[in-house]
Amino acid sequence: MVSVPLSPRGYLWLDRLTKLGGLLAIVAALDGAAGSYSWLLGVLGLAVGTVTIFLDPPDQ
Repeated sequence: MVSVPLSPRGYLWLDRLTKLGGLLAIVAALDGAAGSYSWLLGVLGLAVGTVTIFLDPPDQ
């Protein structure tokens, strides 16, 4: 796990934004917005949406 130098509130916002960004990328990929690169956009959306799983939240 990777330690993050953020406040608990900052970590919460980072978590929310990465999940929202990942979800938007997956939706755009499923819609075919990136043409032949939609599969890549979907994989990147999955990676962005799950990045906070590997981060240690700060202690409160």
